[in-house]
Amino acid sequence: MKKIFNLILIGLVMTGCGLHSVFLIAAEAPVVTIAKEHFLLLQSHCLDCHSMNNAEAAFRVDTLPLTISDIETAARWQKVLNALNSGEMPPKEEPAIEKSLKADFLDHLANAMVAARRNLADQKGVITMRRLNRREYQNTLHELLGVEINVNDLPSDIGSGSFDTVGSNLYMSSTQFEQYMALGREALDEAFEWKAAFNVHNILRFETEEITSKVAKHIEYQLDAQSRATEWTKLVDEAVAKPENANIVAEIRAGPLGNHAHIFYRSWKKFPGVPAPETFGFNTVENNADKAITALRPFHLPYHRYYLEQPATDTGAYLAASNEHPSVLDNATINLLVPFSWPVGEYVVRFRAGTTEHATSDRKFIEFGINPRSQQALSVHEITGTIDAPQVVEIPLTMTRANKERANRSLFLREKGTRDNWDQATRVAREGRSQNHEIGRTFALWVDWIEIERVPASDEQTSAGMAAISHLPHDDNSEMPSDYDLYRAFDQFSKTAFRGVEPSPEYVNRLVQIYQSHRKLGAKHTDSLKDTLAIVLSSPMFLYHSEPRMAERPRALTDHELANRLAYFLWSGPPDHTLYSLAENSEVNQPEVLSEQVSRLLSDPRMENFVTGFTYQWLGLDRLDFFQVNLDKHPRFDNSTRQAARIEIYKTVKYLLNNNGALTDLLKSDYVVINSVLANYYGIDGVHGDHYRRVQLPEDSPRGGFLGMSAIHLMGGNGDTTSPVERGAWVLRKLLHDPPPPAPANVPQLARLAGLTLTTRERILAHQEEPQCASCHRKIDPIGFGLENFDAVGNWRTEDSFQVVDDKGKPDPDKKITWKVDPSGSLYNGPAFENYFELRDLVASHEEDFARGFTEALIQYALGRPVGFTDERLIENIVQEAREHDFAIHAFIHALVNSPEFQLK
Repeated sequence: MKKIFNLILIGLVMTGCGLHSVFLIAAEAPVVTIAKEHFLLLQSHCLDCHSMNNAEAAFRVDTLPLTISDIETAARWQKVLNALNSGEMPPKEEPAIEKSLKADFLDHLANAMVAARRNLADQKGVITMRRLNRREYQNTLHELLGVEINVNDLPSDIGSGSFDTVGSNLYMSSTQFEQYMALGREALDEAFEWKAAFNVHNILRFETEEITSKVAKHIEYQLDAQSRATEWTKLVDEAVAKPENANIVAEIRAGPLGNHAHIFYRSWKKFPGVPAPETFGFNTVENNADKAITALRPFHLPYHRYYLEQPATDTGAYLAASNEHPSVLDNATINLLVPFSWPVGEYVVRFRAGTTEHATSDRKFIEFGINPRSQQALSVHEITGTIDAPQVVEIPLTMTRANKERANRSLFLREKGTRDNWDQATRVAREGRSQNHEIGRTFALWVDWIEIERVPASDEQTSAGMAAISHLPHDDNSEMPSDYDLYRAFDQFSKTAFRGVEPSPEYVNRLVQIYQSHRKLGAKHTDSLKDTLAIVLSSPMFLYHSEPRMAERPRALTDHELANRLAYFLWSGPPDHTLYSLAENSEVNQPEVLSEQVSRLLSDPRMENFVTGFTYQWLGLDRLDFFQVNLDKHPRFDNSTRQAARIEIYKTVKYLLNNNGALTDLLKSDYVVINSVLANYYGIDGVHGDHYRRVQLPEDSPRGGFLGMSAIHLMGGNGDTTSPVERGAWVLRKLLHDPPPPAPANVPQLARLAGLTLTTRERILAHQEEPQCASCHRKIDPIGFGLENFDAVGNWRTEDSFQVVDDKGKPDPDKKITWKVDPSGSLYNGPAFENYFELRDLVASHEEDFARGFTEALIQYALGRPVGFTDERLIENIVQEAREHDFAIHAFIHALVNSPEFQLK
């Protein structure tokens, strides 16, 4: 199909002060037309039943328009597509459509429907009024009050296939308004607590050698319990041996559990004269003597004795596997409970640690987190020191009002990958015992101490919102403020909250009245103040991006509006003082000033909000959380490795932004941006430390670019096995800008494949025998096959296998096949490739397609609306500008910000 664009841009008036007025007069929509040869194919098989006034199901093919220009026509063609995909048409008694012709027709029609839906949904540049999404709301509160608020209970902002900045997704309900009132009050409570504890300094240290005494005491307990259990069971054994109890013994043996170990101990009540286990210190529940039975053979005793044999237990403690160490009560962690009297604020956690002689390359990492039962740690740290020369690790930590509960004040250290879930902890312990017989897993990490310190705040950390009300009392013991002081505070707070927009005098006076009403009803000063300010944080001027329409024609944004649009684009938050000052002086609209500000915002740490917010949605990274990884099959891909793999994507994009690198490096590069966790996982030597940095790759490395990243391959599977279809479709959507149409509904399954033991390639290729499947899969599958050298968690492999399970879910040893991975293939209607490296080169050669897809995503994210045919000129201009700068990533952003579309309402 050809898309015909006729965009007429007139009224462009540029002055030295910037863009004054730009507006679009006319834009002719592209035409979506069904090719005549395909329509003739449809007619030849359908006209007998679906023509004239007596057409079956009242559906006429002979009157179907070839041009899809309205919703009614699109709906009729969608019926055709659905009927052919489901196999409903042609009927079985009629001649079938030749498979290759049907596949071509379905491919053509499916893509035509995608184009038609996009054209019919085009907003022609109009931006729907937008409220702050969850990320923007959270960041705006942080900039205004200096606090972190959990916003996860707010409704999701992401619609199907769009960004959380798109106005049509950002609805508001009455329930949501109440949530904003509550969250605003919570943010103010937090801010006032931070203010009250401004200069508080606390420090607490836990010397871990205290654990050694716990081990010794636990050994004493186990030996004592064993002795008591032996005495008690001896009495039971004697009772069993007495001739007069022979009938009791026979009765017990005849029971359903007669051959069960320790059955006589559990039936002790039936023997006259045998004392209860309680007599020997074992509390029982009903008739349960399990505690005494367990004490007969203290399972952990050898391991605990082994622990005391280790060096430096008098100065520190070793991290052990769950189920073995006495600190199993604490999930094999070293814990530090932050006192409940300590206030919110910025903290620093430190610990001193070293490795032992048993620390292999993948056992040199310590996880840090809050709540020992948590599966996901907050951070992971490589330990390069030793017991003789330990290192100190520092971790910044923000404690908020959300850390009230005990679990959220309990800090922990544990060895990486030992406590992601209970099954994994059991497996780690089992593997340790198999390697070290009765003793168990050797110790790899030793911790000297752990401490936490609250750092007093500085005046520079005072937030703009709290500074606006700084002249008011912040406690309930001061005199009641005057109306003048209240007006001044509410006026300045509102202007700051409204991001430079002046509140009306009537609005501010109303706030003063509301405060006074609270006080007259008996409320305290601080409660009255917070309740009044919470109204400001729930008003439309705070919750919405203020860009009012003044006329039917587009208008240039004011300096304040442009400053806000720019800041929320690149920071997902409000402008800073510099941008505000420029807006006050009407300088933001000046081209050279605007360009300087784009560069400045891109170099600011707050740019990370753009990196995570945009990249997550652009690449569809939500799929990273769809599945749990099968750790029995992929034991090295624990939760911390998974988190590091996720961060690799963000850090790589951030590296490009920090260095104005080429966008095409994301398709193929000779470097990666990783830390020691991923270096160890990827098998890259010489990388130590927790920070992410650029690492040069050898020439034969499969890493470098998205296709070499573990997280990307994890999304193309289910955490256990790979899915070439998912991987191929992702490459088409995100890298080649050639998304396959949505999968058709009700496609019949291939019953003949049930129970067969097939390779991945054989099973998937079989589906291409059906035209409904072949129309899409002939484009998708070859790319997926070319990525099969990566397993489900992104490890390189040359062989794959398939294990069939029986009806009980157990592996059938007679139904397992292993095959050599065949990554060869050819792009549909394109060149062939012999291996992954050739496929990667082919994908990398599509830099224009990749740049266009990135540009469309950038426009949608920045302007908060879907991309339509009216954006064709804008897309071409941005790609052309970027091409002239070798696709440097800053060029895309500068070109978009300098465009009329970005600077217009």
